[in-house]
Amino acid sequence: MRTCVERSARLKRNGRDMGHTRVRVKIQNVFDWGAAQDQKGRRIRTITIPKAVVDTGATNLRLPKRYIRKLGLRPLGHTEPVNTAVGVVESKLYAGAMLTIEDRTEVFSVLELPDTAPALIGVLVLEALDYMVDPTTEKLVGKHGEKRVILLY
Repeated sequence: MRTCVERSARLKRNGRDMGHTRVRVKIQNVFDWGAAQDQKGRRIRTITIPKAVVDTGATNLRLPKRYIRKLGLRPLGHTEPVNTAVGVVESKLYAGAMLTIEDRTEVFSVLELPDTAPALIGVLVLEALDYMVDPTTEKLVGKHGEKRVILLY
């Protein structure tokens, strides 16, 4: 007899696995971006991830180590305990990731993942960008419509 997880992992819709929301994200080094505002022509380290995984069970932005190196993000000098499916592990924390999904941009700290893991977009990122997951389409939609709304209360 199959478990519910095995059954749900096998469900398909329109030839795709159900239950996986993936989005295209652009991430820039915010320190490079700031310097480029003063020094025109300065290079801004940037990556584009075509299929980052939206994980509403995760809190923060999590990136594989290779992306952190490519962006040149700054370590904050300590690790954070992270509760995972295999238990609590320590993860390095970095500053300076300016993330853009469609036309919405915000700056985030990043928790490091192994290079074998996909980039994860957590719920705090979704909240900051005013997005939510539409489970019927497996796409991000604006919580307050097409324009981002920043809540101050």
